[in-house]
Amino acid sequence: MERRKFIGTLPLSIGGALAVGVSNSNAQSAPAPAPAPPMWTNVKTFGATGDGVTDDTLAIQAAISSLEKDSTSRGGVVYFPAGQYVCSATLAFTSYSPDGASGNALHNIIVRGDGPVCTTLNFSTASSGTNGITFNAGAHFGIEDIEISQAPGNGIVIGMGNDTNTTGSFCLLFAISNVRVQQSGGSGLVFTNAFMGTISDCWATTSAGAGYLFNGFHTSINATRSYASENTGIGWSLNGLTYSSFTACGSDYNLWGYALSNIIGVSFNSCGAEHNQREGWYLFTDSSTVTGLPTDSQDIHGLIFISCATYSNSMAGTNSYGSHLAANTQNYRPIEFKMIGNTSSCAIGSNISMVLNASGTPPVPGGPITALDELSYFNGSWATSGVVNRSPPASS
Repeated sequence: MERRKFIGTLPLSIGGALAVGVSNSNAQSAPAPAPAPPMWTNVKTFGATGDGVTDDTLAIQAAISSLEKDSTSRGGVVYFPAGQYVCSATLAFTSYSPDGASGNALHNIIVRGDGPVCTTLNFSTASSGTNGITFNAGAHFGIEDIEISQAPGNGIVIGMGNDTNTTGSFCLLFAISNVRVQQSGGSGLVFTNAFMGTISDCWATTSAGAGYLFNGFHTSINATRSYASENTGIGWSLNGLTYSSFTACGSDYNLWGYALSNIIGVSFNSCGAEHNQREGWYLFTDSSTVTGLPTDSQDIHGLIFISCATYSNSMAGTNSYGSHLAANTQNYRPIEFKMIGNTSSCAIGSNISMVLNASGTPPVPGGPITALDELSYFNGSWATSGVVNRSPPASS
């Protein structure tokens, strides 16, 4: 189902994300009563201890089930008071359809702790590949003020079960705020077919995969003041994003700071990348990355970097990578981007800031690269090959 058609079928909501099914009328009537506060379900009411020793999985799952019991009295806050909760299985949230239509799926659930320093969900005893918290396709949900630690799989999965080869199932209208995800066996936070979501004040660190991983097709994603550090893989791995924004985000001590493919109309404002093994930003186009994406959401167009900075990247090898940004095109697919007021400081011994490779892999050429720049300062050089259109042109 197309995104606009899907959201048009959702029930109206008032009083926050937890109220659904409101009718609209022009008739005069008495003022409506204030909406009831959301239902708070304390996991300790169901027997969870949070003592860091007892397996609290069954008690937590019972608390979740109490908020997912039917379609008429459903939704609320799953509250984790300060403590360390041992979880040996995934905490999975399943949407429902109030009118029975599969395209109108809702969650109406908020997961909330007392802050990532105070409330920890520890999955270290779970079996190999177990994810931490998962939400399947649906609308209106969030995760706030909590730490997810040592999930053998991915820490948080938004869009569990969504197929990256189709745009039929989405997660939308969600918020992840003040959350730390660390030491995941897979990636920290994974998103598959998500739109109208916010990520704020989050930290993805020390995972075996990426810090943040976006697969499938995504629109209207807003990430603010969120950080990826010390992940074995990419800090921010972004594929298939359109009209989305990243503001004051950071990515340090990862493989790449940010890796981008199939990006349309996306902005990075005051973001940074430091001490990554390879480039701060890596842009690439390849036919292998476009499966399932609409034709007008493929390749890289309308990408802009405003006041972004990099410092001492290319740690894996002196001048082996561009400290600030690299762009690599394959299969005739283009890359177009603009930088305004960017700065880059190369690591000691390195002197390359930008690497733009439009040569492809012979005998198949790459696509052209267009790089527009205003008022940026790089203390390293630009290396280019193939059809690269640079404005202003390199000084002679």
